[in-house]
Amino acid sequence: MPYRILISFIFLINLPQVGDAQDPLFSHFYSNGIHLNPAWAGVEGPAKIFFGYRNQWPNSGSSYITYQASYDQYVDKLHGGLGFRVLNDMQGGGAFNTFDFSAMYSYHFKASRWLYFAGGIQAGIGQQSLNTADLVFGNMIDPVTGSTGVNLENVPGYSEFYPDFATGVTAFYKGVYGGLALHHILNPAITDRDDPTGFIPRKYTMHIGAIIPIIEKRIGRELLQLSPNLVFMQQQNIQQINYGLEVIYRDIMIGLWTRHDIVFNYGNLIFSAGYSTERFRFRYSYDVGLSSPTIRLPNMGAHEFSMLIIYENLNKRKKRSAIKCPKF
Repeated sequence: MPYRILISFIFLINLPQVGDAQDPLFSHFYSNGIHLNPAWAGVEGPAKIFFGYRNQWPNSGSSYITYQASYDQYVDKLHGGLGFRVLNDMQGGGAFNTFDFSAMYSYHFKASRWLYFAGGIQAGIGQQSLNTADLVFGNMIDPVTGSTGVNLENVPGYSEFYPDFATGVTAFYKGVYGGLALHHILNPAITDRDDPTGFIPRKYTMHIGAIIPIIEKRIGRELLQLSPNLVFMQQQNIQQINYGLEVIYRDIMIGLWTRHDIVFNYGNLIFSAGYSTERFRFRYSYDVGLSSPTIRLPNMGAHEFSMLIIYENLNKRKKRSAIKCPKF
């Protein structure tokens, strides 16, 4: 059976559960920090423009493709950061589509020379839609030739707009950082409002990490940095634990992460590499799916690209002290 048909059939089997929509998956958590936690808006200081692309299950024929872009910067008069983000997620070859636009504000508080706090709020509007015209149903597949016939099923689609809100807090102490975030506070409805399953469940996120400098004592100079990180997410009854280590040498980064649920029902290895200059940062990762050898599926990996453009403040006389946070 062609992979395209297999994936469409799996999508159909899970159609009654589509209403319980899960957020798209990413592996570059800090490249676009305001997606992880709205409190990260403006944390780094200068204006940043972010572009991201993720292609999950590219060999399946009906991949999950996600585009996102964002802008954030610190604003002196607001004593915090402003951010804007747009996201488009296409699943099942475009049968299930999500569009989201949101704006956020984060208030920054400096408690001491090394200790910073930030608390953020986010508001936006989203749209989710289901187009059943291109779905492949089991009774459409010829058991001999594998060819597909006419769709005789009557499965209704939908398109729903909804308001969406999130909040988060974060803290930084020297090279250590961590935070909590809550997304989809109001459990926005995405299908018929009489449908008890047609909503987006709240998502809870906890993240913690550090930037550890490795210093050559003889010359008193930093040679490289180690950055261990842990990100835990829960959305309804689905949990994921992401943890890994990144090594940064001058402008080059390499990293290895793993992702799984709390009982190791699934897993991924995530290989990352990045390069930065004063104005640009690039990052690429590939997720390798880990599954039981008894399950024979096509390569269910994922490609992800990130690019950042940084604009330093023109007024150097009033440049705020930088918070030590991940740059990739």
